[in-house]
Amino acid sequence: MMQNHSFVGCVNPQWSLVQHHTKLYLLNTNKLSQELFYQILIYDFGNFGVLRLSTPAPLYDLAMLALESEESGWTEEDGPKEGLAQYIVDFLKKKAEMLEDYFSMEIDQEGNLLGLPLLLDNYTPVMEGLPMFILRLATEVNLCAAMTVSETSAKSGTEVNSWRWKVEHLIFKAFRTLLSPPKSFSEDGTVLQIANLPDLYKVFERC
Repeated sequence: MMQNHSFVGCVNPQWSLVQHHTKLYLLNTNKLSQELFYQILIYDFGNFGVLRLSTPAPLYDLAMLALESEESGWTEEDGPKEGLAQYIVDFLKKKAEMLEDYFSMEIDQEGNLLGLPLLLDNYTPVMEGLPMFILRLATEVNLCAAMTVSETSAKSGTEVNSWRWKVEHLIFKAFRTLLSPPKSFSEDGTVLQIANLPDLYKVFERC
């Protein structure tokens, strides 16, 4: 179905509509894109381009931003945020050579993030997710899983238009050629059939 679908539109940042033959489906774009990037990371391991940041991003600042968010799950029992942030910086600096060799992720000796793996041509991830990405990278056992970052909601009208274009022309195009969705996606609500067009036509005929 993913290889031959017709894109209908975005419902919101999490859900999109597609048509396959006579059936209409609601797809969890975030979950499918995470699986897509995970598979790309596995299949192209050690062979990525580099998406260089226009300005170096201090890992310490990114880690602090992540720890300040509720999503991090930080509690006082975990210790001071400043100490955890410094641990993250030191940990990633030690792993810098490996991260560059395997994932084309660039970190300098001062603890700045310089570049990210280029997973899709012309695709730039939403940078609002960068702090949590750095936190996960230092805490996830599975680095490939940590490398997958969800899209976040666009705020302005320009961002919304850019996000919709990105979803239709980059993400869903990649779904057709690069994604092999697991069978569980048809059972866990990631892929939902919401209509069968012939049945809809019968309803309209009765109206």
